[in-house]
Amino acid sequence: MLPNIGNIKILSCGYCTQLEWLVSKQGYWKRVRFPARCFLAPLQNGYLLFDSGYGADVGHIMQSWPAWLYKTLIPVTIPPNQTAAMQLSALGISKDDIKYIFISHFHADHIGGLRDFPKARFICSQEGYQALKKLSKFRQVCKGFVSEFLPDDFEQRVIFVDTNNAQKLNNLTVSPLADLPNMYAIELPGHAKGQLGLWLKNENILLAADAAWRHTNLKPGAEPSSIALLLCEDKIRYLQTLSALTKWAEVQILFTHEEE
Repeated sequence: MLPNIGNIKILSCGYCTQLEWLVSKQGYWKRVRFPARCFLAPLQNGYLLFDSGYGADVGHIMQSWPAWLYKTLIPVTIPPNQTAAMQLSALGISKDDIKYIFISHFHADHIGGLRDFPKARFICSQEGYQALKKLSKFRQVCKGFVSEFLPDDFEQRVIFVDTNNAQKLNNLTVSPLADLPNMYAIELPGHAKGQLGLWLKNENILLAADAAWRHTNLKPGAEPSSIALLLCEDKIRYLQTLSALTKWAEVQILFTHEEE
């Protein structure tokens, strides 16, 4: 049975391992798992999936250069029955029941299962997508993006977040989503260009992707190590986002790579 937070189901779709100390100065010098979690939210007619974790074809796609470089630097474990598609099937939810996939950002552990959902529409940041699209495949992989994970018809199915009606709320920029009442895209800059979170207002939950690796990062003195911050798109904005999230204390925040 998948864990629930309210009506939101949590799926762990593969994992990698890394030193705990790297992601928190208060962490230990030991290797821990970092699951690639995605989150399932019910809609009136179907479901929305927040990110997709790793998919079944990750191993095959990462055999070729330059995607092989990602697999070598960040070894991935993804048992076949742990893909989002397989876990949803076990719940009686078909691939076609997924109407939308909200893409927080384009790192491989967040888009690796997109091809498993042939009818879903994709919601994401135009800035984040366009910034990566113009790069060479090698530069894309250096940014954590493997373009082969995107379906061939991605641009026909994508919906870019409209920021024309954006407002500031608790130091973060919030945009309503058309046709998805009480769901809001939230800009979470720093980790990756165009990273977005999803605020589920009715559930009082903020899906905050990689704005932090652990809840402890929100505490003074427990920010990620300087090495981890070097891997961020913008370490200053990353720390600003961490600080802003402390203003959301009344909302339950779920991060992608935290263990249940």
